[in-house]
Amino acid sequence: MSDERVILIAAPELIPALRERVGDDGRVLTFADSEPLRALEAITAQHPPVIVLERLFAASPRGAALIARIKADAGLDASEIRILSHDTDYQRVSPRRRGLPAPRIVVAKKVTTLDRLTRRAPRFRMREDTPATIDDQPARLIDLSVLGVQLIGPDAVRPRQTVTVTLGSSEPPLTVTGTIEWARLELSRKGPIHRVGIEFIDPDKAAIGAFSNANRRD
Repeated sequence: MSDERVILIAAPELIPALRERVGDDGRVLTFADSEPLRALEAITAQHPPVIVLERLFAASPRGAALIARIKADAGLDASEIRILSHDTDYQRVSPRRRGLPAPRIVVAKKVTTLDRLTRRAPRFRMREDTPATIDDQPARLIDLSVLGVQLIGPDAVRPRQTVTVTLGSSEPPLTVTGTIEWARLELSRKGPIHRVGIEFIDPDKAAIGAFSNANRRD
């Protein structure tokens, strides 16, 4: 790879071994696996022919999210994503998904989307300033139906976990118990975000409907 520009992303302690495999001649730009957004900025600015991801990072939610963003950018169609192991001869090329949107990164073994839930109930976008929490942790309300809710939430939640969702700032606020049906790690310009879908357990549909009517986006 000595005649190609290369961007390499791996855990800091694994970078030296991967540099040897890549054949660093001063044209290799490295990033720690903890800074995927910085790596993405460099990739979109430089359009490198080769992007190398260490195997463990590529298999992680952050690595999968980065791969999805690269594949979604038509300007990076010529960039090859190579997955390497730091301690074996393992190497593979991640195939392009030409003509297809980038997949969402699903951090769950079983996924039940709110789209399935809302086939039985309308879903409405909520105002961005509507207060919300998940187990008393601040969250950003995205959309709501009488059966479930989508939020940008804390990274501590896990699929199948039972949580308490509070909506609004009234006293008392609207409180609903639910189950985390899916959680997705996504990369945004402001950093990694955790998008969460929650299915309500025995919800008060009248109260949720009234809240939705009062807080939905125009």
